[in-house]
Amino acid sequence: MQGSAGIFKGFRTLTSTKKHAYGQAFHDKILHFKNSNGTMASFSVTFLFAIAPEDKHKGSHGMAFVISPTRGITDASADQYLGIFNETNNGNSSNHIFAVELDIHKDDEFGDIDDNHVGININGMRSVISAPAGYYDQEGQFRNISLKSGNLLRITILYSHKEKRINVTLSSPEEDYYPEKPLLSLNQDLSPYLLEKMYVGFSASTGSFGAMHYMWIWYIYGYITVPNIDLGIPTFPPYPKAKSLVNRIVWATGLALALFVAMVASALSIFFYRRHEMVKEILEEWEIQCGPHRFAYKELFKATKGFKQLLGKGGFGQVFKGTLPGSNAEIAVKQISQGSRQGMQEFLAEITTIGRLRHPNLVRLQGYCRYKKELYLVYDYMPNGSLDKYLYRRAKQDQLTWDQSFKIIKDVASALFYLHHEWVQVVIHRDIKPANVLIDHQMNARLGDFGLAKLYDQGFDPQPTKVAGTFGLLR
Repeated sequence: MQGSAGIFKGFRTLTSTKKHAYGQAFHDKILHFKNSNGTMASFSVTFLFAIAPEDKHKGSHGMAFVISPTRGITDASADQYLGIFNETNNGNSSNHIFAVELDIHKDDEFGDIDDNHVGININGMRSVISAPAGYYDQEGQFRNISLKSGNLLRITILYSHKEKRINVTLSSPEEDYYPEKPLLSLNQDLSPYLLEKMYVGFSASTGSFGAMHYMWIWYIYGYITVPNIDLGIPTFPPYPKAKSLVNRIVWATGLALALFVAMVASALSIFFYRRHEMVKEILEEWEIQCGPHRFAYKELFKATKGFKQLLGKGGFGQVFKGTLPGSNAEIAVKQISQGSRQGMQEFLAEITTIGRLRHPNLVRLQGYCRYKKELYLVYDYMPNGSLDKYLYRRAKQDQLTWDQSFKIIKDVASALFYLHHEWVQVVIHRDIKPANVLIDHQMNARLGDFGLAKLYDQGFDPQPTKVAGTFGLLR
């Protein structure tokens, strides 16, 4: 943390009441954005933020998510430069800086479209592309969002090295769905601009008015990994204000609001009590903390063509093949049946474990869906099926060579070593069997099905008291 960055009521802030100042907060660890041959990595970052300006009508200047070759940026300027650049180096190709700005001040010198916009910037303050702050709802209608309202907002930045595309999506955590259409979509290869190793962080600045810029990293994944980020959505405090003559009005308003909230809470309690047997499509605390994307039911229905492309059945339910609209990415959708042995317990175990794990030999959980009493898990599609097909079905075309068999063994061992020793907690799978080892298009083995998994702290002896797994198989 540098400049005016600090702590306010337990939350990290980039700026404070100080005018014409900037603050920065960067992650300590350097991250790899390119592999050894220089190929750019795909990455995704989601974070929560709130901007509470001293004057809500005039605002300050704003903040930005930054990828920089250094941990912190020196010789930066406040005001319109957001603590990233200065008048001398603004626009220089030697900067090697990528930023997504959340701008609440219109600066004509940089071609800003308004005083409430989101922009993608490369090496300078003039955005390559920008749009008024907002999101597209489920009907495709654009909804405005005020960046300087002081309300908690969520932003996701996705970069696909294959498509060479950057998508930026702004939304409110209060919504129970994730916008399908991004706010910004830019076809841009980042490899000429980013170095092999970079730092990630945030920067913000004030101008003639002070502002509290709060930020809260929710999760970062892809080739960029930050461990042990399992945080609930916070409630940021408002901008600190001095005592005034309107305290009694504020107190009365607060009392009325509290009574209104109590009445609404009572009404909601009665409503939910009457529907206690249904799995409601709302965001509960565990869903906010788990991280994976929540799919809308109609999105999965369309992707699987009405759940007609059946891949297989098991004790848990059925698995369907699908293709996500727009990206054409192939997925496998596991429907947790109501008669499953684990049911909701398996569903939660799967999300809270594999939903936060990232390893090339683990099946990637893309997200989940809850629709009425139905539960769905969405994974990457594995075109070569499971290992038991090669071990037990004995079709000539399914026979494995020694090299393939040995590689599968090593892949599973690598996944288990990661689960047992390399993650922040010890993950005990408890159901290792050929049916739970999936084979991708390159014949790489990936371990899946974490419905029976348990989490333990490193160094803790779990001392199990009952048998778990599949009957007839010895672990």
